[in-house]
Amino acid sequence: MVKVEQLLGTWELVRWETSYDDGRTIYPMGEDAKGFIMYTTDGYMSAALFRGNRPNFETGEALTASDAEKVAGWDSYYSYGGPFELDGDRVIHTVAHTIYPNWLGGTQVREISFEGAHLILTTPPQKTRRGTQNSRVIWRRPST
Repeated sequence: MVKVEQLLGTWELVRWETSYDDGRTIYPMGEDAKGFIMYTTDGYMSAALFRGNRPNFETGEALTASDAEKVAGWDSYYSYGGPFELDGDRVIHTVAHTIYPNWLGGTQVREISFEGAHLILTTPPQKTRRGTQNSRVIWRRPST
């Protein structure tokens, strides 16, 4: 059983990989993805994951950039957060804010494991248009 003290604090992304039932593995934000997940003492979490090579907007500021730049920005960044609770070796994230509106108000359940100094969060199998998948996100404490 995982204890909350094991999760608290900031974790830096090592790798986000998604495997499919046909044997394929993809890296949703690329093999050079970056990001952080934070668990706070008052029971909240926040995660941000993004491509390591996100280009700057050239045509304007965030609100006046071209549609193509906005789509590229969406495709290269993911975040969500809200309250969390532990249930044995699972963490349940209640989604209070997210870039993906379909998740708002729902929960995201992750299996928790540790390999050495790494925190590993794994999704249960999910049926998608691309096949049945599960994601494995590996985190480590940031080096200072």
